[in-house]
Amino acid sequence: MKMALIVGTATLFATAVFAQDVKRETFEGYSTFPADPAEMQAILDEKDLHGGTQAYLWSMAIASMLAWEEANLKVADHLDLVLYVTPEEKRDILTANATTPYAIAFVDLTRTGGMVEITVPAGPVGGLVNGGQMRSVVDLGLAGPDRGKGGKYLILGPGAEEPANTTADFVVRSKSNLLITGMRILAGDEAERNALFAAYKLNAPGEPSTTKVVSIGDTPYRGSNLRGMDHWIELHTFMQREVFGPEDAMTLQFLKRLGIEQGKPFDPDARQKRILLEAEEKGFAMSIALSAARELDEGLKHATFYEDTYWSNPIQITDIYRHIDDNGVMELDARTSWAHEAITVSEGMTAETTGVGSKYVAAYRDATGNYMNSAFDYVLNVPADPPAEQFWSLTGYNAKTRSMVYTDRKDVSSRQEVFVGEDGSTPVYMSSECSKMPYPQNCIDISGQGDIFVYFRIYAPMQAYFDKAWTLPDIKRLD
Repeated sequence: MKMALIVGTATLFATAVFAQDVKRETFEGYSTFPADPAEMQAILDEKDLHGGTQAYLWSMAIASMLAWEEANLKVADHLDLVLYVTPEEKRDILTANATTPYAIAFVDLTRTGGMVEITVPAGPVGGLVNGGQMRSVVDLGLAGPDRGKGGKYLILGPGAEEPANTTADFVVRSKSNLLITGMRILAGDEAERNALFAAYKLNAPGEPSTTKVVSIGDTPYRGSNLRGMDHWIELHTFMQREVFGPEDAMTLQFLKRLGIEQGKPFDPDARQKRILLEAEEKGFAMSIALSAARELDEGLKHATFYEDTYWSNPIQITDIYRHIDDNGVMELDARTSWAHEAITVSEGMTAETTGVGSKYVAAYRDATGNYMNSAFDYVLNVPADPPAEQFWSLTGYNAKTRSMVYTDRKDVSSRQEVFVGEDGSTPVYMSSECSKMPYPQNCIDISGQGDIFVYFRIYAPMQAYFDKAWTLPDIKRLD
């Protein structure tokens, strides 16, 4: 043992002497010490930058959630229900649909004793509860355990114990203090919709509900993430009121390096600020690529939905409750791919159950492989008999904001009076001059939008959607 120690020490000493004697011109390959010790700092900066970009991707889901919470709090408080009914009211929500009313409430469990009761009305309601990281807590309504019959849900926050005297029909635990809950009303009758809104109640257990129903109206709000240093400031504030699990430990280390830490003020030095700004810029570009080019990413190549087309399934998360795949790996890229352009996940969106929920496929490129832009006109020929028990729709989105196009004609759906060909197919146009299209009533106005993308939605999908007996063709550019 002593001889081994002597030999090891001698070898270490010889290596050190050799290192001092060798002249280095560069730090090429990072395989040995640099000539200038100050060069080490550049490597450490690079380390922190790489961690910062990954932390940014992780935070995209949080940023989407916080944007919507901010919008709600402009007109109401936590536990209040805010309505987004018309396309104009939904104008800045990430990839909102244009056809069904939204009713959204936020809950901060630190303000309700660590738990909340949600009373869900019986009826044609598609609802959900998500935590602050866009992890599903439970579905409500048709896709939830009440199966559209309504009921009272008790949501327990981190560390909260179930009350012995609860009268809840369903008890569910959340890993998050911040919750978003809401519903889409599938009823067409306005009076029925309003009755369902009024019956949706939130309250701390043992206390009467004070839930108000408020319309967002024409109140301006943002739907997407903040940019630059504001993104990190908002994230730091969120971290002070939230609970994180072991799956987030490595990301919290990345953030700690850059001055973002629970229980400590955010006061980054000049070096940290420089790295944070670069990480935000590069991270945002990565999130765009994970969205609009998900089929090119090594981990998301299975995203292509219809073979040999540019239609993709935008929800690539396989575990909506934890964002951890079957091998115990965090689904960071899949989560970012969805969070860049959308918000909330649910069984109704992801489960392969006929007649329940809604399904989406997205297209960013036309049949030639070029990204779509409002400088051109396009057509999608929707084949006959789309597998939707309720209805289908095609909605246009502004790629910069990821919200519906800022024009008067945002979507075309089977709920509208549209032209249908003799073969049962429906041509849908995307144009800056809808009046010049063969069937103007079948046209989405994309004028002045720049880069665009579309979602094709199927409400209450039939089996032909899941087994792809019915498929969509690529979108064609009109020359």
